[in-house]
Amino acid sequence: MLAVILAAGKGTRLLPLTENTPKTLVNICDKTLMVRILEALPDQVTRIVIVVGYLGEKIEAAIGTEWKGTPVAYVTQVPLDGTATALRLTESHVDGKFLVVNGDDIYAKRDLEHLIGHDVGILVQHTPEQIPTSALLNEQGCLEGLEKDPPAHEPHIRVCGAYILDERFFKYAPVTVDVRGTTEYGLPHTLVAMSKDICVKAEEATFWIPVGTPDELSRARLRCVDKK
Repeated sequence: MLAVILAAGKGTRLLPLTENTPKTLVNICDKTLMVRILEALPDQVTRIVIVVGYLGEKIEAAIGTEWKGTPVAYVTQVPLDGTATALRLTESHVDGKFLVVNGDDIYAKRDLEHLIGHDVGILVQHTPEQIPTSALLNEQGCLEGLEKDPPAHEPHIRVCGAYILDERFFKYAPVTVDVRGTTEYGLPHTLVAMSKDICVKAEEATFWIPVGTPDELSRARLRCVDKK
């Protein structure tokens, strides 16, 4: 099975730490974020493609062309216009079902193993916290939408940035989304369009740490526990 890691972003919210270091090579205790992601990949993964962009050459130098015997290839995203277009760059590498994970999140291997058991799926996590965008699920536990600024009294569901997909994804045009004042093409938003035709099954994450802001990085370093 192919695993795609989306690691092209600039990590501007982590400046100045990311001025000369891609965010996926930021250190989380004794390991880089990228190494923690690679260690969480299911044993079924036999090929890895990393989408790079900002300081991509440093990621290639750090990881090389294989990870513990698994071949690693790279594609470069220019311009940096979102996760949906980043994923489309990997289409020539896809053959059947494939796993996609963000390059700025820490996952539990067991959660990704459960995720790949679905034909098409998305990793989510229920939270009591107020979040900017919440996933909406139908009665069958399939993705049916994304709600911006959900009301405080409603259940909130985080999108964790991990997906199991197949070639059908590439039949759907990337969907635009506003990201801090700029227009990008969002992967979860594109999956909402796909969900009109195909059940995108939600898998609940038991452990997930986003690492996109200084506060999130601090929390990740405090938790510094390997999840197997």
